[in-house]
Amino acid sequence: MRCEEGLPECGECFPHEPHFDAVIAAFDYAFPVDRLIHRFKYAADLAAGRWLALRLAGRVRALERPQLLVAPPLGAARLRIRGFNQALEIARVIGGELGVRVALRGIEKARETAPQHGLGRRERRANLRAAFRCALALDGEHVAIVDDVITTGATAEALACELKAAGAGRVSVWALARTPDPAG
Repeated sequence: MRCEEGLPECGECFPHEPHFDAVIAAFDYAFPVDRLIHRFKYAADLAAGRWLALRLAGRVRALERPQLLVAPPLGAARLRIRGFNQALEIARVIGGELGVRVALRGIEKARETAPQHGLGRRERRANLRAAFRCALALDGEHVAIVDDVITTGATAEALACELKAAGAGRVSVWALARTPDPAG
């Protein structure tokens, strides 16, 4: 795994080499970006989400293009409460900007999980174990997981594991922001 954004070393996050191959984030999860993401995610400020997604599209524009963008799916209960999947909204903007197709179906939540916020590294991994299901045939494709914030990489790891099992040859992670390493 190549971490472009100074995330903690793989051994700190995962007991094995992660299933994703690269990580890119447009921002650190700090003021004022953290406030914008919060408005987008919890107050349905789609304009803020679009602005943030366009910044991420600019950040990844020069990179090798994946064949497919996927968003971590929300469980049915969380989707009803929020009204939209923020990661899917980000992926739609980036897909439109870069001409990359976005998976609207084929990735689903296999079971409801607790919110990740407030959970530690181990709890996040356990919470997401077997949480996703991929019904896509990826046949060696390069797939990018698009998300709002990467903290420990637990969501990316759980979804990348499913994508690789479905045949993905390469899995990148593109996020609006990453939480800074507390040690550095």
